[in-house]
Amino acid sequence: MELNMSRRENATPHRSAWLFLRISIGCICLALFQLPIANLLANDGEQFSSFASEESTIAPEHAGSAVKFTKPSRIPSSDAIDLEMQFHLAIVESLEGNNRKAAEVLGQPDTEDTAALYAAAMWSLENGDVEAGVAFLEEIESRPDAPRGTSKYLAAGYLHLDRAAECEMAVDQYLSDNADDSYSHYLRGLAILRQNQPERAEVALRNAGYDDSQVAQIEQVVMQVPVDVTQRRSTITGTQATTRRQASNRRTADKNYNVTILFAGEYDSNVPLQPKFSGLGSNIDYDDYRFLMASFLDLQLLTSDIGNLGLVGSTYNTFQLDLNRFDVQDYMGGAYTNGLLLENLIGSLRYEFHHTLVDESRFASEHRLTPSLSRLGTNGHTTVFYEFNPVDARAPALIAAQQQSAETHRFGITQALYTFGGNGRIYAGYQYADTNSDGSDFDHTSNMATGRIERPFCGSWIADLDVRFVWDDYDNPNSLDFFGRPRNDDRLEVRTGLQKNFVRPVSLRLDYTYIHNDSTDTENLFGVPFYDYDRHLFSTQLIFTL
Repeated sequence: MELNMSRRENATPHRSAWLFLRISIGCICLALFQLPIANLLANDGEQFSSFASEESTIAPEHAGSAVKFTKPSRIPSSDAIDLEMQFHLAIVESLEGNNRKAAEVLGQPDTEDTAALYAAAMWSLENGDVEAGVAFLEEIESRPDAPRGTSKYLAAGYLHLDRAAECEMAVDQYLSDNADDSYSHYLRGLAILRQNQPERAEVALRNAGYDDSQVAQIEQVVMQVPVDVTQRRSTITGTQATTRRQASNRRTADKNYNVTILFAGEYDSNVPLQPKFSGLGSNIDYDDYRFLMASFLDLQLLTSDIGNLGLVGSTYNTFQLDLNRFDVQDYMGGAYTNGLLLENLIGSLRYEFHHTLVDESRFASEHRLTPSLSRLGTNGHTTVFYEFNPVDARAPALIAAQQQSAETHRFGITQALYTFGGNGRIYAGYQYADTNSDGSDFDHTSNMATGRIERPFCGSWIADLDVRFVWDDYDNPNSLDFFGRPRNDDRLEVRTGLQKNFVRPVSLRLDYTYIHNDSTDTENLFGVPFYDYDRHLFSTQLIFTL
C-alpha cells in the first residue's frame, strides 16, 4: 500500500517538505512501536532479562514495508485537515511517551484497516493492556496484508497471558518463514516449558543459541515463577514445600484435598533384621515376600494467600507370605498449619500421632511435634526444623536396660534445588538427634547426612537416587556385650527407583533399597556382633493419586 497522496497532486515545495517530514516521523514511530514488544515478558520475573538481553530491542522488521499508516480512518472526523492534525498529534504524544493519550486521540481503530489494528495492538501492548493487544493481533493474523511480525508478537502476548499452547502455535507459524530468528526459538522454548515438556523445550532453547548450562538455568527459573507477578504470594501447600508452579496448578484445580493410595509387592532379604551371623545352629535366612497397602490423605480446612490449616492421615499395612509374626500396621492422624511470615519466609507447625502394631499386637505409639521455618528461594527452598518425638514402646525386653520407650529431640536443616522446570530436584540434609530412653541400652545421640537426586527423562519417567549415612553413639555399656562396652553403629542406606507417570492418576514405581549396618563393640564371648546386618529390598509399586 502506498501513502494516500491524492490531495497533494499539485503540492508546492513547501507541501513536499511537509510530506517528507510526515513520512519520516511515521517511520520513526513505527520503529518505536516495536521496541517494547521484546519486553512483554519482563513481568514474568526479572530472570528473563539475563537470558534475552540481546533480544531486548527487536529490529523494526516491517518499518520498510508499505504499511498504510497515514490513512485517516482511525480518526472520528470528517475534516481532512483536522484528521491529519489529530494523527500527527498522536504521533507526537507517542514519541513523548504519552502512549495512552495517543491512543485516546486516535480512538477505536477501523476494523477493516489492517495497519490501524496493528498500530492499536502495539499501543495496547506498550501500555500493558496485553489482552486488548492480543485481540487486535488475532483480528489481523490471517490477513494477507498483516505485517510480517504479527504472529511473533501475538506469540509473546499469548505467553504473557499463560496461553502456552497458543503461543507455540503462533510462534511456529512465524518460524515457518523465519527459521533463523533466535528470539522466536526462545519464545517457543518458554511456551513448551509452560506445558511441562522440558525435553522438547531444551531443543528449542538450544536453537535459540543457548548452551547446556544456560538451558538448565532457564528451566529452573521459568517453571518456578508464575506468569503474572501478582501470583507470587501463592497459597502455601500443607504437605510439603513445592515449586510455585505446583502451587499455581493446585489453585487452578481448585482442590482442597490430596489422596494417594499405594499397592506394592516386595521382596525383603532380612525381615527381622537378624545379624549376619547369630551363632552356631542359628544362622537362618529370614527372607520373605509381602504385599503392602498404604494410603495418605491431606485435607485443607482453611486456605488463604497468607496461610492454611489442614488435617493429615495415613495407613500402612504389610502382609508377609510366610513370616506373619512380622506383619506391620501403622495408623497416623495429625494436623498442620503454615503461615507466610515474610515475602519468602514460611512458618509451619505439624503434629502427628502414630499407633503401630506388629502381628496385630500393640508395638508402639508416638507423638511428633515439628515446628519449622522455610525460605523460598529462586531455585529452591531451605528448611530448618525441630522435632519433639516421645515414643511409648511395647517391644519385648528381657531386662530393664532393654526398655525402648524414649523421648527424642531432633534438629535439622535441608536444602532443595529445583531442576528441569520443577520436575527434578537435588536435595541435601543433615540432622542431629538426642534420645533419652527408659532403658540404658538405648540412650544415644545420632547424626544423619542425606542426599537425593531426582531427574526426569523420556517424557514421563523419573529416576531418583537417595543416599543416607547414619552414625549412632550410645551413652551406656550395652547389656548384651560380654565386656560391657557401649554400642556404636554406622549405617549406610542406598535407595534408587524408577517411576513412570501414566495418565493421571496412575503411576508405576520400581524400587531397590540396600541397608548395611555396622555395629562395633557389641559382641558375645565368641566375637559375634549383635547388631550387624545387611538388607536388600525390591519393590514394585502401583500408585493412585486422586
